[in-house]
Amino acid sequence: MRCASAPGKVILFGEHFVVYGVPALVVSLGLRAKVYAERSGGGVEVVEEHSEPVASAARYVAERLGYDGGLRLRVESEIPRAVGLGSSAAVSIASAAATSLLIRGELLGDLVLEAGQAGERTVHYNPSGIDTAIAFGGGGGVYRRGEGLRQERFRLGSIIVIDTGVERRTGEMVERVRRFAEREPGRFRRVMEEAAALVEEAGEALNTGDLEAVGALMNRNQDLLRVIGVSSPIIEEAVSKALELGALGAKLTGGGGGGCVIAVAEEGKIDEVAGRLGGRFRVMVPRLMVEGVREEAC
Repeated sequence: MRCASAPGKVILFGEHFVVYGVPALVVSLGLRAKVYAERSGGGVEVVEEHSEPVASAARYVAERLGYDGGLRLRVESEIPRAVGLGSSAAVSIASAAATSLLIRGELLGDLVLEAGQAGERTVHYNPSGIDTAIAFGGGGGVYRRGEGLRQERFRLGSIIVIDTGVERRTGEMVERVRRFAEREPGRFRRVMEEAAALVEEAGEALNTGDLEAVGALMNRNQDLLRVIGVSSPIIEEAVSKALELGALGAKLTGGGGGGCVIAVAEEGKIDEVAGRLGGRFRVMVPRLMVEGVREEAC
């Protein structure tokens, strides 16, 4: 038996627009998915949830390495599903890595990333690749579709993650944005231009540790996400409540429609804001910029 794990993620700025070529700013989360892989009699068996991405990623590795035996996979994950924290990418990358370790005895990086993307495609329509890039590489930085992740050391130690409790499918939200872009191309182009400028400003603020600027830019990013139709009443409630309780900025993260909201607050206020939000929502304050995919003890 061999085991591997990979982290979840939060997109700080640029979700949805990243599909159309705008850079996005992303960091890994201190929440991990772990996959155990062992040989079995035949076929690919997944003894947990996430069966499609886990099985697809493992099958991709097995086929590329010429392995025709069976695989039995088990998942343990700290990452909530379907809330925008990169759960399917994390389990796909971890599955590919564990399978690579089992068959070849080493973690074959390029193959693991390719297989993780194959697993991710079973869940999401036209994924940008950002989730698998951060699950694989960890850390954080600037992601541009077609170019991958450029690592940056953002000066942001922690963030408030507010789980609205409403699951959604990213693919449905991506399709909603596509329809908006087709219906109102001029307006969408203007929103894209503003999103690109905002991401550049946000990168500078994160590199200098200017939390007030980061918060203000998060609020502007949320305005753009409202325009393209991916916010929702529960997201707006979480955003409003966070700001009311003292957060400097708040926005949805990931696909939208439900899922999670992220918020930044002054370091001395993070626990207070998170604690008071916890009366209404599930709230986490995870570490950021953690290690990417790695082998684990079984």
